[in-house]
Amino acid sequence: LASSGINAEYGYVKLSVNNDYSASISPEIRQKILEWNAIDLRLYNHFAEKMKRLLAEQDEDFWAEVAELKKINAKFWQQCYNNILPVFDGNKLGYSLHETHAQNTTCKTLATDDFTQTHVIGMKQFKDTLSPSDILMVRNHMQNLRKYNPAMLGWADVHKVLNPDIPADPDTVNEL
Repeated sequence: LASSGINAEYGYVKLSVNNDYSASISPEIRQKILEWNAIDLRLYNHFAEKMKRLLAEQDEDFWAEVAELKKINAKFWQQCYNNILPVFDGNKLGYSLHETHAQNTTCKTLATDDFTQTHVIGMKQFKDTLSPSDILMVRNHMQNLRKYNPAMLGWADVHKVLNPDIPADPDTVNEL
């Protein structure tokens, strides 16, 4: 990506969508949820208003930078991904990689959900103390998600993160 002039540090890949579940929630349940989350809603509204004010105060330079970031992201997306796959798990998106970027770790990492990335980071930090069952749980989670999001990190990618000095053996990379 860097050779094409795209700074992947600024790349962004949308992984979640907000589905409208309100049609399936009764008015009584909706009211209870609003009551239970009243403080959260007040915080959200406060910062949403603050964000509106801050955005309204921005000058042309700010908006030019926003436009540039959008262009960078569009180029990044065009280079990495073929298309968006159907929504799964209620609110997650999947992607398919361009063949030319099938081994590009940046493209894969940005298409990987936060739950999986958190587990990969934890595995790297605590790899000497993790039980095989913990590692197996993460591997199984990743294998299940890859059915819907083939662009995300694979187990071989995690092996590279956990063992950067040990080449991955294709015959044993799926073993613990």
